[in-house]
Amino acid sequence: MIEAALMVKGILKLPVRELEGFLNSVLTLMNVPLKFSTYTRSSKRSKNVKVKYRLLSRGVFAHVFIDDTGLKVYG
Repeated sequence: MIEAALMVKGILKLPVRELEGFLNSVLTLMNVPLKFSTYTRSSKRSKNVKVKYRLLSRGVFAHVFIDDTGLKVYG
């Protein structure tokens, strides 16, 4: 979970506190009875975890909007 969260953090360029809230919202929308760890624990563990991911080239973008009705993808 920490590795996946760090990938999301790197791709969306979110601070750790915002990442915690974002992932808790996504888990709530998916009806998964889990909570993401606190930002202090995530911050401490992120120092020891090496995450490798490749960003896609600057081609076609997909816009993702999340509102209270769920996840919708446009484009």
